[in-house]
Amino acid sequence: MVKFSDGSMASLVASGATAKTATELTTGPNDLNQVESVSIGQAYQGKVAIACHIIAIKDGTSVAPSTGDGFSYGYFLGPDGKIICAVQGGGGVSSAMSPTSKPVRMQTGVTLVAAYDSATDGACQANLSVYCSDGTSDVFSILAVADTATAMTNKDGSTFGQALAGKVLVKAIATYNSTKGLNEDGAGVVAFFHENAEGQLKMMFPPCQGNSQDASPWIPCYGTPVNQNDTLTVTCTT
Repeated sequence: MVKFSDGSMASLVASGATAKTATELTTGPNDLNQVESVSIGQAYQGKVAIACHIIAIKDGTSVAPSTGDGFSYGYFLGPDGKIICAVQGGGGVSSAMSPTSKPVRMQTGVTLVAAYDSATDGACQANLSVYCSDGTSDVFSILAVADTATAMTNKDGSTFGQALAGKVLVKAIATYNSTKGLNEDGAGVVAFFHENAEGQLKMMFPPCQGNSQDASPWIPCYGTPVNQNDTLTVTCTT
C-alpha cells in the first residue's frame, strides 16, 4: 500500500512470489477501482509517495504469526536501476502506514519491489535495508550458513564498504525470519555486524522476524560512517 501527497492511495500486489526473491508489486485487482498489473510509476505518474506498508501474507497452513511468512525487505527502484529508498513492512497480521524516508516522485520506470521469506527453525535469509545521511538507500542480503561468518552483499553484488564508502548510516531495517532467532544455541552472534578492515566492530543490527503485527522497525545508527573496506556479516546458529 502506498500513500501519495495529494491524498490518494495505491494498492499493489505480487501473487505467487518466490521466497527470498526480489519481486515487483504492481497494481492489483480484488474489487479496487484501478487498472490491474501496471507498475506504480507508470500508473501514478507525477504523484509523490510519502508513506508505504508492505504485507507478507501468511501461507494457508499457518496457525499463528510466529509460523507465517515474513517480510524481508522492500524498496522503490528508479528507472536507472538504483534503489530510491527502502520501505517498511510486516507479516499478514501487520497494521501500519509508515512515512517513507524521503518523498518518491512517480514516473515511468519507477517500481515497488519487495521480498519475503518462509518461516524456518533453521538458517534463512539475512536482510539489511539502510538509509544514509545523503539520502542514499541500499539493501544487503545473503542466505545465512550455520556456524559460518558470511558477508552480506547488495543486489549488484557489492560489499557493504564498496556500496556505501564515504556514506554515513542514519537508520536500518534488519530482518531474519527464523522462528528461533539468529543465535538459536547461543554460540553465534545475535545481530548482523558491521566491522572495519581491522575487524573493529562499528555497528550491530539485531534482526526482527518480519511477520509480527508491527512494521519491521528502523534501527538508529547514530551517524556511523562507512569506509571502503568495511564489511557486513551474519553468523547464525541452529
